[in-house]
Amino acid sequence: MNKGELCNIVRKCYPKVFGIRKALQRLKIKRLDNKLLSKDIIKKCEEDENFKKITVEKYLKECGSSFKHIIDEMEIMIKKVSDYKDIEDKESLRNDMIFCRLAYGFLPSEYVGFRLEGKSYGEKKEFVSDIDTFKFGYSVNDITKLQYVINKADSFKQFSKYFKRDILIFNRHTKLEDFKNFIDKHKIFVKKKINSAQGNNIELINMENINIEEYFNKEKNTGKFLLEELVVQSEEMARFNASSVNTIRCMTMVMKDGTVEVPYCFMRTGRDGSFVDNGGAGGIIIGVDEKTGIVNTDGFDEYKNVYTEHPDTKIKFKGSEIPKWKEMLDICKSIAKDVQGMGFLSWDMAYTSKGWVVIEVNGIGQLIGPQIVMQRGIKSEIDELVKRMNLVI
Repeated sequence: MNKGELCNIVRKCYPKVFGIRKALQRLKIKRLDNKLLSKDIIKKCEEDENFKKITVEKYLKECGSSFKHIIDEMEIMIKKVSDYKDIEDKESLRNDMIFCRLAYGFLPSEYVGFRLEGKSYGEKKEFVSDIDTFKFGYSVNDITKLQYVINKADSFKQFSKYFKRDILIFNRHTKLEDFKNFIDKHKIFVKKKINSAQGNNIELINMENINIEEYFNKEKNTGKFLLEELVVQSEEMARFNASSVNTIRCMTMVMKDGTVEVPYCFMRTGRDGSFVDNGGAGGIIIGVDEKTGIVNTDGFDEYKNVYTEHPDTKIKFKGSEIPKWKEMLDICKSIAKDVQGMGFLSWDMAYTSKGWVVIEVNGIGQLIGPQIVMQRGIKSEIDELVKRMNLVI
């Protein structure tokens, strides 16, 4: 059991007394705030490059080990973003990326996607950072109920009728007979780690030439997984890219009066030959008008490349229409309204011969996507939405 799985179990056992959970969530938000530099130090760093360098060096010396995942992500960005290849002073770029994490909570991928290099203090504050997103999520989502969304097995049990496909929860307790019954119907299936995110730990498994019992005995003790019937998307969505299931990320927010609003939507499409549509596999995100379902922006990948059309299929992005858009909105709003204690959810939706189906639910939906496709910050918009939502803190 890894640290993340243990944390999820502990959080499910948080006290049932709402007031105690409320205090714990406030503490969690305070801990996120404490990760950031003070406003005075931030402004001094923005005015003095040398002071910024000293501040970053001091932090890395004291807390460098806890920052490894940020450093690793940063180095990938510096290596793969073509705009950075000709920059001679890459140390200043590194310092600025790390500073933006320490000062504002931005991940290196957000630094790249939001084009933060050269932006002023005020301009950076217009964007919602990774840490801002978690603070918002913990303000409007009950932390105990949140764990039942983060865990893919619990999430499936809760929203199974909207998945519209066969799914087997696969772990050391799974019976061979149940596994065989699943394989009889689905020789090719999708395997997802229960606590995976952002397209990680997802495999396409073909059992045609694999011994069923050997596979079962080998894999059942390696972790907890969902085995899913393969989703076959409609021709309208497959035209963007046939090898990946191209999805719509639909964000729902529940207001104080019980109404559900969808402030942002975007599409994710993969590259030719890629099974998943996430950014790490070269995926592209494109803005979609949340009211009409019309694609209204260019496409962006995580390395600052911009596309007016899909680079492989040559389908133009702007002006393309997503099918049965109102049906998708109605489904997401209907489910969101029924989920108690969860004001902010994101739904990954695919359009198939069965209509719109849920691919997965995200407990604290990323706000990086809308800001990348629109190329502007949405901090003031989120602040206004929060005023109309029920807080759980």
